[in-house]
Amino acid sequence: MTLLRRHALWLIIAALVGIAGAWLLSTSEGHSYASTAQVDVEPNPTLNTPIVPNMATEAQVATSGVMVGRTAAQLHVSPGGLSGHLSASVSSTATVLSISCKMPTAAWAQECAQAAATAYIGFRNQPTGTSVQQQHDPLHVTLVTPATLPQKPAGPGKRTLLPIGALLGLALGVGAITIRDHYDDRVRDRADLERCLEGSVLAEIPRVRNRAMDPASVFRRQPRSSAAEAYRYLRLGLMPLVVPTSGGGRILLVAGPRGLEGRTSVAANLATALAQAGASVLLVDADFRPRQRGLARRPHRSLSELFRATGRPGLSELIAGKATLDDVGFTADLPDGGRLPFGATLRFVAAGDLTAHAADITDGSHLAAALMTMRAAADVVVLDSAPVLSASYVMALAQASDVAVLVADPRRTSRQDASTAAQNIRASGTRGVVGLVNRGAGVMGAWVPSAPSHDRGGQAPWAGGPAAPGAIVADAGPGSRPGDRPGDEPGPQRPVHLAVPAAGSYGDRDPGSDGDDPLTS
Repeated sequence: MTLLRRHALWLIIAALVGIAGAWLLSTSEGHSYASTAQVDVEPNPTLNTPIVPNMATEAQVATSGVMVGRTAAQLHVSPGGLSGHLSASVSSTATVLSISCKMPTAAWAQECAQAAATAYIGFRNQPTGTSVQQQHDPLHVTLVTPATLPQKPAGPGKRTLLPIGALLGLALGVGAITIRDHYDDRVRDRADLERCLEGSVLAEIPRVRNRAMDPASVFRRQPRSSAAEAYRYLRLGLMPLVVPTSGGGRILLVAGPRGLEGRTSVAANLATALAQAGASVLLVDADFRPRQRGLARRPHRSLSELFRATGRPGLSELIAGKATLDDVGFTADLPDGGRLPFGATLRFVAAGDLTAHAADITDGSHLAAALMTMRAAADVVVLDSAPVLSASYVMALAQASDVAVLVADPRRTSRQDASTAAQNIRASGTRGVVGLVNRGAGVMGAWVPSAPSHDRGGQAPWAGGPAAPGAIVADAGPGSRPGDRPGDEPGPQRPVHLAVPAAGSYGDRDPGSDGDDPLTS
């Protein structure tokens, strides 16, 4: 039933096509009327040895060329124009023969059926023969039901054909959907992704309905949208995994199996959501693939292009020791004069020089040292990497990360790719792997303001009041870490599994599908 509900629109279309086909069939055939006369065929009682009539033979005799010719003569028409209009059948009574005629008008059908019955009776009874011939006739035919005037056209009408067409259309639609679903290996929904990952799926990000809206900026530009609320659910689910410790901030890797799942948009919005909750966030473009479209086949923009930081020093220079974090990091301004809570920051680090091979950049202890520097400078480090199954250096980033968010798009991500990517990330030593369905198939309702006011800027939740649910508290000095203040209770030790619906359907498209979204890399 879940499969049928997901494709309800296609089932409705299939039913409408079936109804349209039935309507065309009923109109193409035109109206015709059928009239029937019944005759009783009995053995001649004057014979000493009565002959039982063969009713199948008599039905053929009643529609033979001789009978057609005699009937046509009575109607004063040509036998060719009457051929195909006559039919004969044996009724439930063994010796009763029904002779029917189908014509464009009711009166003509009645006249034709009566003439055919009269011609058959005359052929069998031979009224013009001598009395001796009539006595030796093996059969005697009697008219028992004259032809009546039909009141309605023959055959099933539109009231019968249209429901039948709808049922046939639905049956074909269900069959097509079942066959397509059987051979479709894509991730269907969050439950399907949970089975592939063998882990939790924290949220579903609905489609961005506004085509003019950049999906990577939806949390900042449309904070009351259903998509922004889905990122709050994601932030709440990640909170137990990314709370900073005395050893420094946490590293959160945002990755996808093959690409085009929308992980760049997820990374940008998630970093903004974490910063709006009061955290010090460092958003890093860790996608070292060359920007030339011909070389890397990258039709979409990266984080560096989104923040207009292409060509400036970044992570590659930090790893190589050619620059410091202060040199490569810069503050990401919020649009429309948006503010972050007191003590929270959102800084961005570009990918940097991409002329060197990515495997060489991430090889050795230099990557660990660079990530350690970023841990010390932020509560949460959000890494936007290349696809897991397309670049080997992603495993080095996963090995150094505390949590990995695997993004899957139901229209593009296959189950096998999602499962393989999760296994590879776990094999690297990453402690937590959670899933995220991007542009899911459900429908998410309007956002009800449940998030605290610091999501729209203003005072941080830890300054002068208790932290709101899902908030990540930034470091404001000794004793300001979560759990260090009196009355703080330890957070849950397991990821929160949230039932978050999503918006949109398989047939809809949004800015981000097939080249429309410059950020679903």
